[in-house]
Amino acid sequence: MFRVAYRSVLRADLGAAEIESLIRDGLDHNARMGVTSAFLMNDKRCLHALEGAPKVIRSILECIWDDRRNEEFAILDIAYGEAALFPGWPLKVITAETIEAEPELHDHPGVNWLANLDSGLSHYFTAPRDGSES
Repeated sequence: MFRVAYRSVLRADLGAAEIESLIRDGLDHNARMGVTSAFLMNDKRCLHALEGAPKVIRSILECIWDDRRNEEFAILDIAYGEAALFPGWPLKVITAETIEAEPELHDHPGVNWLANLDSGLSHYFTAPRDGSES
């Protein structure tokens, strides 16, 4: 299982409808391509892990890289694993509200791996420092 995690910031001018469309399109595409993923989002800050066939993941990453709705794109980790960390999740969106509604996500190994790539889950869902969104 090929796995890539990245972080990005969605453009400040994106509205809720555009973000929902972005997520819906990603979910549909991932499901068709056999990709599983977790997408942590706090305001416009995002951490996203994708896993699946290497060529498919590379193609998705190239699209994300070229998508001008994303800023500050950075790869955090590239790995191979024996099993999927996010089985059954074509695109699981995780927000502070999701964590509250589904507390078992705090103990999910894939969610913790992803969040810990960028300072930890509890830190990730706190207010941005110095009033910034990055």
